[in-house]
Amino acid sequence: MRYLSSVRVQLRHIVSKFIKNECGVTAIEYAVVAAGISAILLFIYTTDDGIIYNMFDHVFRGLKYALVSIIRQ
Repeated sequence: MRYLSSVRVQLRHIVSKFIKNECGVTAIEYAVVAAGISAILLFIYTTDDGIIYNMFDHVFRGLKYALVSIIRQ
């Protein structure tokens, strides 16, 4: 019976520590912010005649040609 009581106390301690830990919450907040920023960039990138579109298109075409030339060597 004492063993069961000590296990319960340890379990409560572990659960209370887990609930008080805010490191995971911060990671989730960063993930939400990153998802929002990527959604905005995706919206801007999909317009075909924008400055951002042309910039990304130029960068990614350059990367594509560089990678293809490395692979073909």
